[in-house]
Amino acid sequence: MMSIAYPLRREDRKAIANFLGTKAKEEPFPPGAYCPEKEPSLSAKSAGNWTGWSPTFSNTRFQSSEAAGLATSQIPNLKLKWAFGFPGDTTAFGAPTIQGEALFTGSASGIVAAVSAKAGCLHWTFQADGPVRAAPLVVENDIRYALLFGDQFGWFYALDGKTGKLIWKRRIDDHESTRLTGSAAFDNGIVFVPAASWEETRAVSPDYPCCTFRGSVTALRASDGSQVWKSYLLDAPRKTSDPKRGTPALGPSGAPVWSAPTVDTKRGVLYVATGDNYSPPATATSDAVVALSLKTGQIIWSKEATSGDVFNVGCSRDKVNSPSCGAHCPSKDRQDHGS
Repeated sequence: MMSIAYPLRREDRKAIANFLGTKAKEEPFPPGAYCPEKEPSLSAKSAGNWTGWSPTFSNTRFQSSEAAGLATSQIPNLKLKWAFGFPGDTTAFGAPTIQGEALFTGSASGIVAAVSAKAGCLHWTFQADGPVRAAPLVVENDIRYALLFGDQFGWFYALDGKTGKLIWKRRIDDHESTRLTGSAAFDNGIVFVPAASWEETRAVSPDYPCCTFRGSVTALRASDGSQVWKSYLLDAPRKTSDPKRGTPALGPSGAPVWSAPTVDTKRGVLYVATGDNYSPPATATSDAVVALSLKTGQIIWSKEATSGDVFNVGCSRDKVNSPSCGAHCPSKDRQDHGS
């Protein structure tokens, strides 16, 4: 069934699910799950704040024992204070964010919740268009706190952190298979959004013209979502085979940015790590660390960690003759890291 579902577009998957499935009434959170206070307190400058993928915008992802208020020796003595569950979800993969007295977290069903860090009750919820996998980012925006996050359908959102009301949302890339899995980074009023994709799985079908997605980073103004710059990590794909001989192959493609960027304000640089190519030709900006200008998005330098890494699911079927991989499919002793 996976081989049938992988090549389908999102709207086709949804139509089939609605046709085959049974429509059940979605049960909302019960009234008792909500806090007496509708709005969380966010202005508290708690040393334990952990906003986004890291407690700081430098993306160091380290919390000292002083900031945590917890020593290593105390960990065995911890006891459960409260637990929170998402109705209907079978997966919880979004890292939470803490700002002041609130914990923000996304879910596989696209629900974003503001939870009291002390009591575990709900302040508010918001329904995104798709699953929310990355840790939300909280930034101080003019007179309010904004909660910034992306979903796996390629939409990026800004919510009022106190009320959960939508401030703006923006589609990051026009490619149908775009998904946002990495947390955004922030600097001087600009939010940097990495873009990944699930297109390499669609090549399981020999009829799919693989591939056209290009990993990218988009810089948006946090105040209104307007674009400052957009930088692709690859050149535009071109046809690499004769369509008269079958399904056309295209490339280069891939180099998705799965994880959170790192801001280097001292050098004016944004660092990102990229994934593999989906189709040949192989490029030097795949499987690489890439440095971009914070102001313009221009690539300053890149350092490739694994060369010649071209893979899509079509390679799993025929590692030699796959129309979208050709001789670039990885050999058995050098499998793609994600395969």
